[in-house]
Amino acid sequence: MGVGKAGLKSGERPDLLVVLLPQSSNASFLFTKNQFKSASVLYSQRVFQGKVRALVINSGNANCGVGKEGLLHAELMAKRVAQNLDIQESEVLVFSTGIIGRPMPIDNVLRAVDSACSLLEPLDLKRASEVISTTDSFPKYDFLKRDKLEVFGFAKGAGMIHPNMGTMLAFVFINAELDCLALEKLHRDVNERTFNSISVDGCTSTNDSFGLISLGLIKEDLRKISDCVENVSLSLAKKIVQDGEGATRTIKVTVKSASIQVKARAIAQAVATSNLVKTAVFGRDPNWGRIMAAAGSTTFPFDQFKVKLYLGTHLLYDGKVHPRGVENARKYLQEAQEVEIVLDLMEGRESWTYYSSDLTYEYVKINAEYTT
Repeated sequence: MGVGKAGLKSGERPDLLVVLLPQSSNASFLFTKNQFKSASVLYSQRVFQGKVRALVINSGNANCGVGKEGLLHAELMAKRVAQNLDIQESEVLVFSTGIIGRPMPIDNVLRAVDSACSLLEPLDLKRASEVISTTDSFPKYDFLKRDKLEVFGFAKGAGMIHPNMGTMLAFVFINAELDCLALEKLHRDVNERTFNSISVDGCTSTNDSFGLISLGLIKEDLRKISDCVENVSLSLAKKIVQDGEGATRTIKVTVKSASIQVKARAIAQAVATSNLVKTAVFGRDPNWGRIMAAAGSTTFPFDQFKVKLYLGTHLLYDGKVHPRGVENARKYLQEAQEVEIVLDLMEGRESWTYYSSDLTYEYVKINAEYTT
């Protein structure tokens, strides 16, 4: 990896990252489904054909809402990386994150690309995350090793977090060999349970991208690979929620004993993304009525006289309210850093878990002053 400074972020901080892979590698990429996409997303979607050799990522400028010039700038960034490293331009993908609608100072960016390519070092996950961060308060990275299998990655994200996709930028690498079809299926399955099951503010970014890259160095069992990839991806996703702009608590919502999985997921998402639930958690208020109202807002029915609601291990409702449980939950909310909400529908075997963060005064302040 190499880093450069293009002046896109304040304080002379590095804001451009180039990652060169040892060889052309099988990869799978998922991008935002927002209809107002960054030019960097549009460019990478256009050129990606299942193989990647290098990534170039800038932070501080979203390269979005700047007209067709943004596509040219993304292409110029890829071309400059390819020229510097003597690799195929079509295998260089471009990613951007930052403020929307701000023209890219492309001359400065290309000089930063040259600088990054001139001094490549081994991938430093912590450093890589710091370079691509914007409003993040801490770097997000993880490394997992099981026998010869290694899965590692880095990410950034704190605001504009909500499916579809669920993250700003995330890149996960596997040292094992997987063909493109197996990699894509694994990628989509893991994404649904991790980055597509988190929310900070209900806002889908214009730049969301999640890459899964197979370095092809060893042979390994697919089930083992899948387990490790999900472990690392969930770790990164939870770090993003933990760092939700202004957040003081992580919220874990589990809906269990549902008749079908899609029902469990819809109800979990409704509770986790409810502003009333999120503000209640911030206020340390065990307002179980808000939770049940959010659960009941989907199109999926459940028996309100059988369902059980827990905050932590404290039973609040099972067809009737439990006052002692509510008081114990109030104490629980004062201490818990990860607030766990469990809804037991008492009807089947399916479950889903969704993560979000509380909604605070600081979130409003950060985003009210973001472009200034």
